Amino acid sequence: MRSLLVIFILLISHHSFSAWIQRADFGAEGRHRGTGIHIGNKGYIGLGHYNGAGPNIIKNDWWEYDPATNAWTQKANYPGGNGGLGAYGCLAFGMDKFGFVGGGQNASGPEFYRFDPSTNTWSPAASLPTNAMNTQGFVIDNIGYYVSGSTVYAYNSTTNAWTIKNPAPFTNSVWNSSFVIDNKGYIKSGLSLYEYKPTIDQWAMRASFPGLATAGSVGFSQRNKGYIVTGYASWLSEVNSEVWEYDPAHNTWVQLDEFYGTSRRFAVGFEIGDRCYFGIGTNGTNFNDFWEFDAIASTDELSSLEYKFGPNPVSDYIEFFVNNDTGLWVEIIDMQGNSVVREFVTDQILQLNRTMVLPGNYIMMITNENERSIQRITLI
Repeated sequence: MRSLLVIFILLISHHSFSAWIQRADFGAEGRHRGTGIHIGNKGYIGLGHYNGAGPNIIKNDWWEYDPATNAWTQKANYPGGNGGLGAYGCLAFGMDKFGFVGGGQNASGPEFYRFDPSTNTWSPAASLPTNAMNTQGFVIDNIGYYVSGSTVYAYNSTTNAWTIKNPAPFTNSVWNSSFVIDNKGYIKSGLSLYEYKPTIDQWAMRASFPGLATAGSVGFSQRNKGYIVTGYASWLSEVNSEVWEYDPAHNTWVQLDEFYGTSRRFAVGFEIGDRCYFGIGTNGTNFNDFWEFDAIASTDELSSLEYKFGPNPVSDYIEFFVNNDTGLWVEIIDMQGNSVVREFVTDQILQLNRTMVLPGNYIMMITNENERSIQRITLI
């Protein structure tokens, strides 16, 4: 039996939710040019260095972040970097079960190691084709890719072997940024953006990055959109707090609200499920703060949209009431960004039957020609 409970919502002011939530600080000292990846449902940050006006301090520690408990746990130290002394600016891949880290400054040649979180152990993997340094790669279907010059290297974690792919149509700059959307890899090199399709081993140029940062940014993806966060312009001191969203469906960039923390370069980021995480870095001061990013939460609530809906959580139906002369679009979006229900509602009751939609958390987006409102709903 469906509930008759109705929740009334009247939006009378213009405000925005924070896209950034500060989480527990990274478990050790602040640093930059560190390594950040995810393995399964956990995140990992370590290595890096800090110097400032003093000696160059190189780190070899390795920490695990559990988003369920918002807590850090120190793991086995990284064995690479001049006999275990650590490294910075390393290449790293996060896979389903293992992490892979290697190269960087202070490395003993093209070393490459596999981290197994189930045993908390590191073991040698196939050596890097080059001493990859200060570059972000990407992972698609448990194969890691990086670009050195114009040469594209692919690491197969199952066979523990490297291969060379078709050359890239650009020369990759240091401190590039990367993200993956829909099994395609994207590299921002300078202000240029390139898309790689591994199924056909081909690259294509996409819309140029319109922001300030030429390098030192963090790239990650969420719900079929890519994001470039912070970085620096021509000089290391020219750091910024910009956040840019790339939509591959329209090949367009949109600037979002700025990062809520201090502007910086050489931070790290990774995704776990439908959330992105960002932390450490420097602007001359080395940071150990750590943040969660949710792009949906950055959308502005808008005035003058008047409606009721209920119940929430939803078992059988959502009853939707609209008081609007021109009507409103009601769309339910899953946490991967896919539209599962879309209906137009005028001044009437709409019953959205959700029996074909799987249980879980969803976004309900209500729009007219000029305005948009977002609500979170749970289907049980």
